[in-house]
Amino acid sequence: MNIKLSKNLFKIIFYGGIWGILEATLGYILHLIPYSVSGMIMFPIASVILVRAYKSIGNRSSLLLIGFISAGIKAIDLLLPGLSIFKTINPMISIILESMIVAAVCPFLAGENNTKEYVGAAIIGSIGWRLMYMFYLVGIYLFTGNVGKYIASFQNGFNFLVINGLINGFLVIVFLLVNNKVKNNLEVKPVYAFTTLGLAVLIQYLI
Repeated sequence: MNIKLSKNLFKIIFYGGIWGILEATLGYILHLIPYSVSGMIMFPIASVILVRAYKSIGNRSSLLLIGFISAGIKAIDLLLPGLSIFKTINPMISIILESMIVAAVCPFLAGENNTKEYVGAAIIGSIGWRLMYMFYLVGIYLFTGNVGKYIASFQNGFNFLVINGLINGFLVIVFLLVNNKVKNNLEVKPVYAFTTLGLAVLIQYLI
């Protein structure tokens, strides 16, 4: 493994661990609040993590790997007895879809020159992951007969996709504007990467 590849691997593990920690702590708390608050807050946070990772690593495929690491940390809940499988799988799918959509629009979110592209990418990303998640829920319904909340009625779907999606897009813009004011001079060392990953796994298991 060459030096550049190993450095990128440590960065992927580090950012995946950071996302995992935030999902296990802040995400857990927000899931206790109704009205889809968790998705509206956690997606902008995920966008910041992924944009910082993109600026540091320089390629979009790494963002998918970061998403899979974060989702893999969440998968620890599958080992816990008495917990509905969908309570674990659904957030995992959300994380993966979020990483996919941010990877698609990241060059625009990471740019600072074109305001229209920046705003458009934020809105497309925010609505895009929600649309893909609704297609996932339709697939679950076709295979299991289980009707997810966001496809149970037109009103629920419209609020989740359009209303919450637009609010989500606005929050992505705000979070990223704040993020742009914070310089990222951190050199990700192996010990940082694996400590972060281990901490994320431990917190996910304990909570």
